[in-house]
Amino acid sequence: MVSMLFAACGENTKVKIEYDHPELYSVGDATLSQPISGISVDWVCGNVDIRYTDDTAVRIYEEIQKGFLPLTDSLRMYYLVDEDGELEIRFCGPYKYRYGDMKNLRKHLYIEVPRGMELKDIEIDGLETGVVIENVVSRELTVDGVKINVNADYHDALPNEIDIDGLQCLLALHVVPETAGLSIGMSGIKPFLSCDLPSRKEGEKTIVGDGRCKVEADGVGIKLSIRELK
Repeated sequence: MVSMLFAACGENTKVKIEYDHPELYSVGDATLSQPISGISVDWVCGNVDIRYTDDTAVRIYEEIQKGFLPLTDSLRMYYLVDEDGELEIRFCGPYKYRYGDMKNLRKHLYIEVPRGMELKDIEIDGLETGVVIENVVSRELTVDGVKINVNADYHDALPNEIDIDGLQCLLALHVVPETAGLSIGMSGIKPFLSCDLPSRKEGEKTIVGDGRCKVEADGVGIKLSIRELK
């Protein structure tokens, strides 16, 4: 997990990004021939798309909006595949930046995995990040950070476990009613749950279907919505 340290508030805030062993990471877009077991992303002030592709390799690349800062090596994404096969992606190099510069950079990350590949986990950690997961199957989904909005479409199986924590984060699950089974626990300060599917209460849990997918939401201002996939 990336450590982001803020020295003050506002555009001139100094953001110090740190993570372990940055010298082991590669820089920039990549096509990875080796299989991966999971995906871990730390992203700041931008968007992340995780989707299937008909290719046989994993592809990761980023795009930048015209007119913003140029992508120097220190501002490009850093990545590695660890010894367990986890693909770790970091927004940029481990340096100290102006928050205003990072906010104006607005990088969009695309992660494409071969169709049918099932992942052990997808972990999202970040700040002011929008995430789209397009039916990519993982046994676990974890969301943690500040102002992260995740939209996840699941045509088939939901994860076994979903955890969302942080400050003012939103997780919208778009599911097929016939395969949607959720056991939802909401805690923290001002949690909010909206569910379009038939549900029932069992103690402090909200149950949808067989309750197979265990969902835990905790933090401040966490919002969870369950929508029927159209």
